[in-house]
Amino acid sequence: MKVVLIDDTRTLLSLIQIYLMGWGLEFIEAHDGRAGLARIREHRPALVLSDVKMPEMDGFQVCAAVRADPVLKDTPLVLLTSLDDEASRAKGRLVGATAFLTKPVTVAALRRTVAGVLGLPESPRS
Repeated sequence: MKVVLIDDTRTLLSLIQIYLMGWGLEFIEAHDGRAGLARIREHRPALVLSDVKMPEMDGFQVCAAVRADPVLKDTPLVLLTSLDDEASRAKGRLVGATAFLTKPVTVAALRRTVAGVLGLPESPRS
C-alpha cells in the first residue's frame, strides 16, 4: 500500500517511515503541499499523512483539494500538526480530514491511527 507523506521537515518524514516499518508500506515523500498534491494525484495512495503548516499549500488546502477531486475524494488524509487548538481541529474536520494528530505525535498514536485507517493489525511486524 502506498502512503504519501507531506512535510517540509525531512527528519520527521524519515522518523514516520521508521515508526511505520513492518507493515510493508511504500512511502512517497513531498516537501510542500503543492508537490504533495501532485504525488497524491500521480500515485493514488491508500493514505496521506500531511503537515498543516507548509510552503506553497498548507495541509488544509491539500485536504480540501483532495476532497474536491472526484477520483481522490475518498482517500484517507490524516493531518499532523503542531496546531493544538479547537479552531484548527474544527477547520480540519471542515475540510474533511480523516484524523488530526498533534505534534509531537507519539509512536503509539501514529501507529494506532494508521492501523485503524488502513485496516492493519495495530502492531507492525518487527
